[in-house]
Amino acid sequence: MRPPPRNRLRTRHGTATTFAALAVLTVLAAWLPVPRAAAEDGSGGSSQAWSVQPTDRSTGAAAKRLTFQLDARPGSVIHDSVRVSNLSTEPRSFQVYAADAYTTPRDGGLGYRQAGEAQHDVGAWVKMSTNALILPERRAADIPFTVTVPEDATPGTHTGGVVALDNTLHDGGTTDSGVEVSIQRAIAVRLELTVAGPLTPGLAVRGVGLVHTPDGAPFAAGRATVRYTVTNTGNTPVQGEAVITVTGLFGREIVTRTRSLPPVLPGQHTELALALGRAPPLDLLTATVTVSAAGVPATTARTHRLALSWPTLGVVAVVAALLVAALSQARRRRRTLAQEHP
Repeated sequence: MRPPPRNRLRTRHGTATTFAALAVLTVLAAWLPVPRAAAEDGSGGSSQAWSVQPTDRSTGAAAKRLTFQLDARPGSVIHDSVRVSNLSTEPRSFQVYAADAYTTPRDGGLGYRQAGEAQHDVGAWVKMSTNALILPERRAADIPFTVTVPEDATPGTHTGGVVALDNTLHDGGTTDSGVEVSIQRAIAVRLELTVAGPLTPGLAVRGVGLVHTPDGAPFAAGRATVRYTVTNTGNTPVQGEAVITVTGLFGREIVTRTRSLPPVLPGQHTELALALGRAPPLDLLTATVTVSAAGVPATTARTHRLALSWPTLGVVAVVAALLVAALSQARRRRRTLAQEHP
């Protein structure tokens, strides 16, 4: 699973800075100098302004953690810590919180719930020691947190993240209706908690659709796009591949493509599309999508679509009309000759 992208969160003016005094008191003893080389780090994401990563617990040559990879039993409590670093030359104020992760429905990316949204999974199990943070320039702070796994937590992988939201408001431009938009930026470090129990990966494909766009010229090849929905039916993240095939009348193969699927979280789905390029102007098309992954049985879904090109149909209709007229004229001539020469 790739590292999570940097979120762009829109908020209203006047977002929480009322916790400033509390933040200073909470993290004053934890301020750490930030080496200049740290600007190249940032496991959950980095920018020129700040970074977020698990607190380094490595010793000797041990590798640094890039994400939180935790294992627990229902009812257990885990203690950990996240480091937020201010890499800029001016003080910065942050909101730090835990959030549920989700698979974005349109592109298969990894997103995180915002601070004001209800958290229902691992984002609700995490309690930060503080949610407000002010860092001087070139300083970092380690923020402890606890993860309390519910007694009834379902086995499998629960994915979320620890998010640092910069309280600085940035100009997001103006909408068409003249409303000025302010943007806040956030960086998240992924947290994957695997609750003990059987892991049952599952993947399914549904909702296959075929869009045929004809060319404006008669008999010219059109374009075909196959849309489909991939759902994770198991309890652990799955990344597989899809084989998309389009056939014509009598099973004639037109095109076959194989593409890698983005990681899909348990219980989540994503809608994907693949442009297949040239397609016949007139045909009965069948689109078949098969998805599979390691340890997961392949599943298949298909759809049918009559491809029509009105310019092509127009030419065919004209030719057919001329042919019918020519045949009718020939029959009349034969009848006339038969009557003249009985």
